[in-house]
Amino acid sequence: MKKFFLLVVTMLFISNINMAQDDANKKVRAGLKGVLEPGWFDSGDNNTTPLNAGVGGGFGLVLEFRMSDVIYFSTGIGGDFENASVKYRNDNFVFPTNTNVFTVNYFVDNSGALVEAANDVDKSTYYKDGNISYKIESRNIKSTFVTIPVALKMMTKEFSGFKIFGSFGGDIGIRIGTKADDTYYFKTVYTGTAGIGVPTTEKGTLSNLDISKDGSLIPMRVGLDVGLGAEYRIGGSTSVFFSVNYFRSFTNVMKIDSKVYYTGSTIDANNKIVFTHLQQNLIMSSLKITLGVMF
Repeated sequence: MKKFFLLVVTMLFISNINMAQDDANKKVRAGLKGVLEPGWFDSGDNNTTPLNAGVGGGFGLVLEFRMSDVIYFSTGIGGDFENASVKYRNDNFVFPTNTNVFTVNYFVDNSGALVEAANDVDKSTYYKDGNISYKIESRNIKSTFVTIPVALKMMTKEFSGFKIFGSFGGDIGIRIGTKADDTYYFKTVYTGTAGIGVPTTEKGTLSNLDISKDGSLIPMRVGLDVGLGAEYRIGGSTSVFFSVNYFRSFTNVMKIDSKVYYTGSTIDANNKIVFTHLQQNLIMSSLKITLGVMF
């Protein structure tokens, strides 16, 4: 966090270079932006399918370096808050007649935290007093990133106060948190020293479940970011701008081989449990609708 604030202060310092120059010769510009961000997931398998788009948002500091009369290098730093929903495969699970069909499951402990589904562990680790197992139907995933955009921006010369621009580049994000709102259709509450399960088919929801431990192994997201926009000079070197960008991540939001979610399990002769883990391939896409001001 200290590095984050140091970077912001450095950018603000740089942005004051050449402040005495007129707008036409200004080498560096700085500004602020706010972002409305409708987003959705694409999935690479049939076990997890996109459900609903979500509306996220963001904010940030914009920094531009003029390279020629029409070309700028644009960067900055900010925060993005993304969300979208997925639906999980369920092969018509009906308790207790077909308990071996494909379902997506996980355990939470008595504090509400996810329990890692590790193989070759005694089954009592999971079927113990206070643990709850869930079968989930759908999930809304909410991720928070510190983002650094990097783009080339081509801008027309000013006419009647307006400039039109296009941008092409990328977006680097560092994940600082991932939470989920889950809809489940079956749960089992384990009670007593023997870990006896009490099942229920009543539907319910879990809110703000911390799933960061199952986020992508490397907490860095890289994606394509392209867009069009316009800015209008309202006086001196101050302009307001508006843009619409398309973003698509190149990296998976979650671990490919989940360590928490499983689609089946067996118990061997030594009372050890073996899980079949969920395979995940979720790619985020979004439209970034941005309004900001440059100084």
